[in-house]
Amino acid sequence: MDETRWIDDFAGAWAREYPDSADTSGLILITLLARLSMQIDGFQATVLRPFDLNPSDYAVLAALRRAGEPYELAPNELYTSLERSSGGMTKMLKRLEQLGLVARVADPDDRRSKLVRLTEEGKVVEEQAFEAFVEHTHALLRNSSPAELETIDEALRRLVVIIEANLGR
Repeated sequence: MDETRWIDDFAGAWAREYPDSADTSGLILITLLARLSMQIDGFQATVLRPFDLNPSDYAVLAALRRAGEPYELAPNELYTSLERSSGGMTKMLKRLEQLGLVARVADPDDRRSKLVRLTEEGKVVEEQAFEAFVEHTHALLRNSSPAELETIDEALRRLVVIIEANLGR
C-alpha cells in the first residue's frame, strides 16, 4: 500500500461505513499517532539493541542522567516521572542492577530508604546510547527542513497540552 495514501483509505472506509457519523478527524489523528507510536517503539528498540537495553531500561538510565550528579533518584521519583508502577519499576531496577548499570545506595536523608544511582558503567552505556539516538534521529529526519521540524514540534507540543488537559494530567 502507498504509504502516503493509507490514512486516506482508512478515513474513507470509516466514512463509507458510518456516513451519518459526526466528524472523524479526531479519530484519524489518534490513529496517526498510534501508528507513529508503533514506529517510534520499533526505532527505539533498534537503536538500543546493541546496548542490550530496551526503551524502558534506557528511560531509567536517562532519567538518572538528567538528574545531574551524582545521578541518583529515589525509586518513587523514578516511577512517578516515568509513569510506571512501583512493581514495574522494581523489576526494571533489578534488571539494570544485574547488568551493573545502576546500584542502590543509602539515602543520606533517610537511613530506611535507598536511592538508585547510575554506576560508572551505566553512565558510559547511557552516553553511548544517547549518542546513538542523536545519530539515528538525525538520519531518520534528514529529509525534513528546520522550518518543518519547528512547525511539527510546535504542533506536537500543543497537542500534548490538549490531550493531557483532557485526560486530567
